[in-house]
Amino acid sequence: MALISAFFYCIAMFAMKSWTETSSVVLVLAIGAALLTGGAFEMMALKQERLGLIYVGILGAEVVFIGSASLVHFEETYSTREVAGMGIVLIGTAIAWT
Repeated sequence: MALISAFFYCIAMFAMKSWTETSSVVLVLAIGAALLTGGAFEMMALKQERLGLIYVGILGAEVVFIGSASLVHFEETYSTREVAGMGIVLIGTAIAWT
């Protein structure tokens, strides 16, 4: 559930980033729908697991999803420090879930 929630939050972030290129009512509705869906899956995940683990799991998944999407679609580059920070978040997520 946490991964699905993270996926929908990432769709919302991706749409927000796209807002600078194309602003439309459809994009606003997509952002709202993605946020509401992500929140719904987060609530379902919270019924099964502790808040801290869900939060860390969603954050770790978002790092992977958003980092990849930004690199591929928006052609953003990351500094060594940013990559190290993403790695630390992923390591922290792995530690929290073990």
